[in-house]
Amino acid sequence: MRIIFQPPGIDQRFLPHRAQWTLASHRPIAIGLAGMMIGLALAALVVHPAAAEKDIEKPAAPSWYAQTFARSDTGLNVTYLWSLKSKFRAETVSRGHRLVTIVNGDTYYVYDALTMTGVAIRRAPAALAAESPDRRPFGNEAQILIAQGGEKIREENIAGKPTEVYQITDESGRRIVWVTQDDRRLPMRVEVFSRKSGSTRYQEYVDWVSGLPVTDAFFEPEPGIQFERFELDEYLRKTSEKGSVARIPILYGELLHGRARR
Repeated sequence: MRIIFQPPGIDQRFLPHRAQWTLASHRPIAIGLAGMMIGLALAALVVHPAAAEKDIEKPAAPSWYAQTFARSDTGLNVTYLWSLKSKFRAETVSRGHRLVTIVNGDTYYVYDALTMTGVAIRRAPAALAAESPDRRPFGNEAQILIAQGGEKIREENIAGKPTEVYQITDESGRRIVWVTQDDRRLPMRVEVFSRKSGSTRYQEYVDWVSGLPVTDAFFEPEPGIQFERFELDEYLRKTSEKGSVARIPILYGELLHGRARR
């Protein structure tokens, strides 16, 4: 078996097939000349890629996207994450329900897109104070772990990328983070062991993309969602009573309460 390596880009096998133009093909001369002119124009764009990109609008602010696979005793979840400056959106499907989390300004939204219901909670001052337009609101596990006293324990390759591995162990359990060695410090893998439950949760980050042309409108809830609105203290009282608002989980507590101290 002969293996052919295809370079990145458009797979030529899936392009429409056209026979090569020749004088014997009986095509009109005008069509042949038009094809030659198109080819020259495309060649010029290849030679001068800046000309092709000059009219493409560049994103005005840092934006990020990633996909995660989380595995634990309760099953497997796939989550999609986006950010623009400090704005954040995440979507995950659990048992047929699409759960959407949006963090925008002083409000933390979480809703079930299947039932069109959710909660909108005013965020804690500590969470607002921790925001920075130059820092991702997600994918900062390594930075948090190091700030809490985590130490580098080794280096490994994951999917062909060199990573540094950091670990912290405390009364709540053990956390290990694999992070890229470049200045972006992107997490590739996270492992969390809980002493209380005796279980381990694994999370893989894939498909990191930066510079997407995402807009502010993407970080607004969909129209028609019926929200219950709460101040943070009120929401915490309601959830302690095991009320109906507790049915929709808060998956990104740091963005609601602020970073917990350990």
